[in-house]
This record gives sequence, C-alpha cells and structure tokens, in this order.
Amino acid sequence: MKRRTGHTEDIKGILRKIVKKIEEQGPGKKEKISQAWEKAAGERAILHSRPVSLTRKILTVEVDSSTWLYSLSLKKRFILRDIKKELEQYKIEDIRFRMGNIT
Repeated sequence: MKRRTGHTEDIKGILRKIVKKIEEQGPGKKEKISQAWEKAAGERAILHSRPVSLTRKILTVEVDSSTWLYSLSLKKRFILRDIKKELEQYKIEDIRFRMGNIT
C-alpha cells in the first residue's frame, strides 16, 4: 500500500494500525450499549425495545409497537440523560425510536 509520501507501507504496519483502532473501540461496545439501555429504559421496556445502532452520536432504538414508541418518546429526555452518564465515551447526543422487529 502506498502512502501519499511515496513510501510503501509493510503489512506489519498496516496490521498494527488496525489492531490499535480495534483496541481503542474497547471490548463489547454492543454489550455496553445494551446494558446501559436496560438500566436507563427499565426492565419492562427492554422486552419491547432494543438498541440497534450508534451513528453520528445518535442511538437508534427499535420498538415492537406504536404504544412503546410513544411511551419511550415521552421518557426520552430522562433516558437520554441516563444513557449519557453510562456511555460518556460515545458522546451520545440523541435517541431515535423506530418500529422494528426486536426478536
């Protein structure tokens, strides 16, 4: 692989960069988010919702019914506050709810 400087980069250097990037993300990002969601949303809510992605500081959560979509939307401010405390390293700014299959 060539850099812009014109020097070739060996495979060892490339792998070192990849491993470093993976280590920076930390182990179990998905598990951390799921656990934080469970704490913030509550036991009943986790039966009807699940976090599915974290993109551009926005946590997307799927819910299984319009009733839960409405209920969680009403509690969004409080849930977001708790999620931010639990997951400071991800700098979550918002939560978006959408209908989906949570199984």
